[in-house]
Amino acid sequence: MIATGRAERTREALIDATVAALRVDGSFTTEQVADAAGVSVATVYNRVPEGRDGLLAAALDRALARLVAVTAGALEVEHLLDDGLERVVGALVDGLVEVFDGEALVLRSALARLPESRLLRDSYRHRETEARELNRRFVELGQAAGRIGAGDPDELADVLVVLCQGLNNPVLLGHHDRRALTARLSAAMVALLSLPT
Repeated sequence: MIATGRAERTREALIDATVAALRVDGSFTTEQVADAAGVSVATVYNRVPEGRDGLLAAALDRALARLVAVTAGALEVEHLLDDGLERVVGALVDGLVEVFDGEALVLRSALARLPESRLLRDSYRHRETEARELNRRFVELGQAAGRIGAGDPDELADVLVVLCQGLNNPVLLGHHDRRALTARLSAAMVALLSLPT
C-alpha cells in the first residue's frame, strides 16, 4: 500500500509540474516535467506510461474537472429557487470564465491535440458528459419549478454545453470590458432558457 501511495504522489507531482509548465508557456517537454518533479524521465514513463499525451490528458482532465465543479456548484436548484435564473446563470458564466481564463493555455494546448489523441478525446468526452448531465438535471428541475421554459431537457442541456464552451473564447477572455460582455452573454442564456417552446 505504501508503494501505491508513493506512486500516486509521484504521478500527482508530475501532473502538477505539467500544469505549471502549461500555464506559463503553453507547452512542456517530458524532460522539463521530470526535472520540475524531481524525478527521472524513466519515472515519468513508469508513472504515466502514455508519456507526453498522458501528462497532457491528465492536465486537461484537471482543468475540465474544475469547469464541471463550477457547473455543479452554480446549477443547484436551490440557487434557482432562492436567487432566480438570472443570478444562477450569472454565477455560472462568471465561474466558468474565471476557470477558462486561468486554464487558457492548458486548454488550448490540449484542445489543439484533441484530434490526434484518443486519451485527450476520452477525457474531454467524459467531462462533457458530466456537464451535460448536470445541465439536464438543472433544466428538468427548473422546468418542474416553473423557472425554465418548456422544451426538451436534453436539447436545452446541449444548448447550455455549447454556450458554456463558447465562453472559452479569446475575444471574451481578452475583452477590455469583460464584465459587460459576460453580462450580455448571461442575459442571452437566460433568454434562451426562459423561452416557451
